[in-house]
Amino acid sequence: MMKLHLTGLCLCLASIALVAESNVFTEGDDLNHPRPNILVIFGDDVGTGDVPGYWNTGLVDMPNLEKFVQSGTILNDAHSTPLCAPSRYVFLSGNYQHRGERYQGTWNLNYKMNQFRDGQQSIANVLKSNGYETGMFGKWHLGGRIPLKDGFVPKKKIYPPKMMLLRLEGHDWSKPFEEGPWDIGF
Repeated sequence: MMKLHLTGLCLCLASIALVAESNVFTEGDDLNHPRPNILVIFGDDVGTGDVPGYWNTGLVDMPNLEKFVQSGTILNDAHSTPLCAPSRYVFLSGNYQHRGERYQGTWNLNYKMNQFRDGQQSIANVLKSNGYETGMFGKWHLGGRIPLKDGFVPKKKIYPPKMMLLRLEGHDWSKPFEEGPWDIGF
């Protein structure tokens, strides 16, 4: 029997790692059965044969990743889209990508939003509400609002020119960008 760990979500070391620590106990926790730690390594543009544990055809020896595979939970029926930003939204929200702000996904930083609609919960929100600590490291690629200098009105309605993102005079990178990972529970 073939073991597929995250079909469509593509287990790899490259993109998003959602780390939830479970060594914080709350009243009523069963200390004999502590909650598991959760680590998600989310990669895009990875074939199921590229990483050990799918069909044992990995071209590169990855013994530490293989240990994760051997001791982790096997998911063999996961669905997503073939593109990175919509796939991240699908995984983090539990919704199809067309239920977000933009049906095709929100990829880049912009002047308006990330892909999450107001009031939508993420997997990080759910984990936090159940006593987990969460963190996100790596490629976000779900949009977010560019911090602007006071009084600056962008000429473009949504997206600035990509080549000017970091150096456009009206952008204020001394402020954090809004609608980022921390706004959906990380």
